[in-house]
Amino acid sequence: MADLELELYFYPECGFSKSVLNTIQNLSVADRITMKDIRLNLEYEKELIALCGDPTVPTLKVNGEVLREAEAIKRFLVDQFLD
Repeated sequence: MADLELELYFYPECGFSKSVLNTIQNLSVADRITMKDIRLNLEYEKELIALCGDPTVPTLKVNGEVLREAEAIKRFLVDQFLD
């Protein structure tokens, strides 16, 4: 598998973000994803708005492409990282 550049835009209080964060924890892949909490760093929120037009989380950027739905993000992560 080629190296993927992964960036997750999220905030912990969001239920959909929590479900994605739980998947990341269960797969033990947090070290392979750049975590961007848009509530802790407003620059991340600005990046997300520039990327997608709004601050909807969770959003996963994969090699420059965007995945926006929590279920789609979780499926992608499981497909990529589940042994």
